[in-house]
Amino acid sequence: MQKKMIVFLVLLVLSLAVSGCSDKETSTVTIEDEDGQEYEVTYTEGTDDENCPVGSVWTTTNPNTGEVVSMEIVGKEVINGIEMCQAVYETDTADENGIVKVEYLWSNENEETFMWTAYDEDGNMVSEMKAMDGKITMSDSEGVVMEMEIPDDE
Repeated sequence: MQKKMIVFLVLLVLSLAVSGCSDKETSTVTIEDEDGQEYEVTYTEGTDDENCPVGSVWTTTNPNTGEVVSMEIVGKEVINGIEMCQAVYETDTADENGIVKVEYLWSNENEETFMWTAYDEDGNMVSEMKAMDGKITMSDSEGVVMEMEIPDDE
């Protein structure tokens, strides 16, 4: 799961970084993970909004396993008065926790404000993590909730 999240974050950053570079065409780039494995990433630019390019899509296939992974920036949502960008990550191969879909929301104004919700093949919530209002809250499908304060950087 951790390796998939690292690849997901790399691809998320890549998709946001290149979203203004392709004149809304579909493009392909090659990236390399920490183990030297190369992946081709196909992406399509969405809106011209640099902070939340709605409609941007990237897709990649693992050349060793055939697993297909995609992410689309689907919109903006206001949560607790904070505008957040929303992306949906999906894969055709469940990981060890059964996760096939992750909804990710983040604030471009406050990097410590984000939400992840992971779902299994049946659409059931597997886990959720929220960082808002100086707290991190994690919950799982069993209803177990853990909360902690985000330490100040001072």
